[in-house]
Amino acid sequence: EYMPGGDLYEFVHKQNDVLDLLLILRIAMSISKGMECLHQHNIIHRDLKTANILMGDNHVVKIADFGVARVGSQEGQMTAETGTYRWMAPEIINHKPYDHKADVFSFAIVLWELITLKVPYDNMTPLQAALGVRQGLRLEIPAGVHPGLSKLIEQCWDEDPDIRPVFAEIIVQLEDILQEIQVPKGGHRRSR
Repeated sequence: EYMPGGDLYEFVHKQNDVLDLLLILRIAMSISKGMECLHQHNIIHRDLKTANILMGDNHVVKIADFGVARVGSQEGQMTAETGTYRWMAPEIINHKPYDHKADVFSFAIVLWELITLKVPYDNMTPLQAALGVRQGLRLEIPAGVHPGLSKLIEQCWDEDPDIRPVFAEIIVQLEDILQEIQVPKGGHRRSR
C-alpha cells in the first residue's frame, strides 16, 4: 500500500513546533492498535521506531519493515539481539530472553519522540545510548506533558518487562486521555 506521507521519522523531524496533543494521541492509538494486532498473532516486530512507521493521508499510520519480525518462540521468549539501539529494550541489549514487551519499550521511545520532536539520545552515539539504557538511563520527559502520557511512557520503558503494559492496556490508557482532553463547551484543548 502506498503511503504518501513518508515515514513518521521524517514527519516528526520536519516539525517546527510541538504537535497537538490530539494528533499525538491519534498517532499513538493507531500504532498501538497495529501492534496489538501483531501481538495477538504472536508476532514480535523487534524494530519498532518512527522510521518503520509509514504515514498516509490524514495522519493515518501503518507499521512497516517486518524484516526482523519473528513469531514468538514456543517458550515465549527470544534472545537474539536485533533492532536499532536508540529504540532497543534493555533486555535485548543485555542479551537476556525477551518477548513482545520489548516492542512496548520501543513504543515508549516513539511516543517520547512524538512529544519532543527530537531524535532519542541525540547527544550520544547509538552504542553509548545502548550502554546508557542498559544502566537504567531514560530520556527526560519534558515538563508540561500531559500527566497521563508521562505516566504511560514511564510504564512502557520500565526496566522490568513484567511492569510494562500490553498494547491492549496502552489503548485503554490512551482512550482515557482522549476522553479527558475532549474540548468542553467554551474550553480549550491542551497542546501537549
